[in-house]
Parts: sequence; C-alpha cells; structure tokens
Amino acid sequence: MFSLQHFLEILMGKNNRTSFWTFLGTPNEKSAFHSLQTAVDQQGEIISRDPISHVKKITVNDTIYYIKIYHRNGKGARKHLGRGRIRGEWENLLYFQQLGIPTPRLIAYGHNCYLGQFKLGALITTEIKSNDLATLAKKNRELFKNKVWLSCVLSQCADYTKRLHEQGFVHWDLKWRNILVSTDPIPQVYFFDCPLGRKQYGWLQKRGIVKDLACLDKVAIKTLSRSQRLRFFKLYRGVEQLSSTDKKMVFRILSFFANEEH
Repeated sequence: MFSLQHFLEILMGKNNRTSFWTFLGTPNEKSAFHSLQTAVDQQGEIISRDPISHVKKITVNDTIYYIKIYHRNGKGARKHLGRGRIRGEWENLLYFQQLGIPTPRLIAYGHNCYLGQFKLGALITTEIKSNDLATLAKKNRELFKNKVWLSCVLSQCADYTKRLHEQGFVHWDLKWRNILVSTDPIPQVYFFDCPLGRKQYGWLQKRGIVKDLACLDKVAIKTLSRSQRLRFFKLYRGVEQLSSTDKKMVFRILSFFANEEH
C-alpha cells in the first residue's frame, strides 16, 4: 500500500527536490562552503539554539565563521507560506549592504526543499571582533562613559536606522542585541539578524518605524541619559531643534510599549 508521500513522489516525478545555494566567498573558502551540505557538515561549537534554527561557530584556516542552520522555514503560517526567515535574513543583509550599512561579511546562503516544502537552509558569515550592544550595556558599562566611543555609536546607529526608514523599510526587531559594535578605539557599528524586516506602506510603515525606535529606546532608557537619548533622536531626524511633529513622534515612541500592553 502506497503512502501519501510515495504517491506524491510518483506524481511529481524525479525532480521533486530543489536546491538553491549562492557562494560569495573567496577561492580559499570554497572548499569548506561550496555546497549547503558541506557547510552544514562542518564541525564546530553550537553557540545558540531556538525551535527553528541553531548557530554553529567554526574555524577554517584560522578564520572564525558562524553558520546559522535553519530546520524550519518559520513559525506558524510562515512555515508553509510566504518568504521564510532564512530568505528574509540573507535578502536583508544584502539590502543593508546596498544601502551602505555595514554587516558581517556574507559568505554563502541557500536552502533545499522537498515536495515544495522547506527542509534545510544555512547562512554563513565571518566573525567580527565585536559585541552586541545589549551585552556591552550589561558587562562593560564604562564604555558608555567614553564620550568619543558613545558619540560614534549613536551617530552610526541613527544614520543606519534613518537610511532604512527613508526607504520605507521596517526592521521589526531593531533591538540592542541585533546591533554589533567592533572593539576598535573608534568603533564600527554593524546591523545583522533581521529575518522579518521588509518595506512597508501606509499605516503599517508608520507603526513599524515607531516600533523600531521604541525597541532601541527600551534599553537606552536604562543605559543612557535623557540628553543622550534626545541626541540620538535629533541625529536620526537630522535636526538641532525638535519641531511639533518631532515632539509628537517622541511621545509615540515613549508610549509605544505601554499602549501595546493595553
């Protein structure tokens, strides 16, 4: 007796498995990452895990790489419909680069499907000598007293956020943990880990922009002074004095999560 899967295999013929893999690295990196299966099979340390993916840290030729391996396309309806999380992640990294927003170097990405259903995917980036802002806020508070360091971080975060929003792009998860800062004396800020971001329109775009800024301020309110937070907003808006429109926007940002809870 045939199973449903066996019947579908016969119905769809031999070409029922599709694979997509893009390699962007150097010739020296190709042997380790020339295919999805080769990348997934690399031995390394698993440093994080969630219900749909895990991240593996590996070293190849003295260079550290992070391989994010997806076992599911997403949560809920996203598991079967629409753009999956891994596709959103690589498309958004490429889009950030297009806008001149620094990201970890993207080495390769892709996925395979069976009978039209997502089976496995991976995205590979190189390590940046950095820490995410949320970790720095907890473990290295002294850095935030360094005016030169903080000024560089605030100006870059404001600039990159503004570039996205001017294009109508909403990040939807613009939290301090998704912003990397290099360990250089003059820091470099990087955006990463943005599977849900996309261009939005109308009311959804306006709401998304406020949410992005509210997500940033949620940790900032515990770490920065009021004047520092105000400085960030002025840099983002490109103004020295707040207009009435700016002040209304500040109120929406400050009240966003309070309103969400009611």
